[in-house]
Amino acid sequence: MDLGIAGEKALLLASTKGLGFGCAKALVEEGVKVVISGRTPETGAAAAENLGANAHFIAADIERREDRARLFAEAKAHLGAISILVTNAGSPPIGAFMEVSTDDWSTGFELVVASAVDLARRCVPDMVEAGFGRIVNISSLSAKETTRGTTLANSLKPGLVGAFATLGRELAETGVTANSIMPGPFDTELLRRVANKLVGRDDISAEEAAEIYAQQGPMKRLGRIEEFGALCAFLCSRHAGFITAQSYVIDGGHVKSLF
Repeated sequence: MDLGIAGEKALLLASTKGLGFGCAKALVEEGVKVVISGRTPETGAAAAENLGANAHFIAADIERREDRARLFAEAKAHLGAISILVTNAGSPPIGAFMEVSTDDWSTGFELVVASAVDLARRCVPDMVEAGFGRIVNISSLSAKETTRGTTLANSLKPGLVGAFATLGRELAETGVTANSIMPGPFDTELLRRVANKLVGRDDISAEEAAEIYAQQGPMKRLGRIEEFGALCAFLCSRHAGFITAQSYVIDGGHVKSLF
């Protein structure tokens, strides 16, 4: 299926590996020119080389307000315009409620919520002027149901989903859409960083914990980043113009609720 977005320009946050990279790869395969971002120059350069000539890397720590402003300015200068924004962030500090400090709450908010809201506010005016835009927020199952040991994600992720659902409805008549994707157990470094907390086992390796978490779902496996990227690319497509202010679970049936 031709998604109708060849030639569009995309900025993807935290996208040098994992699910963000999966989205970048899927968009590049559809002919989209992308700017990927991340904290580590070496990882970013390797990711951009892997993606090919239509990818450009900008080093930025999206937790920092000054870096977000610079990222947007440099991305717009490189692309000429930004018609697709994919928001993403690393995991906020993990821990039970009483283990999470006040400073951790502030850090988590800047990383998860403020980064996405800030870049969306910067990108939306040009999207509205062009009459086309796609915003996709990479969230997590923590926005659907609480998970063990991830207090900040359980608290911040639902709020951001609500923010983008609000934005999607406010922009509904402009040709700009905003949606969220809530991934379950995907084969990423991020999952391995939190897997022991998710399964409540500190006596096993992160790899073993990730496998236990995967086995709790009906498909008995981890998702592939290519599977996630395909959904992201579709939500960015011309075919998805009537889809906005929604959130989609992609988890191999991990969540049991109907809605």
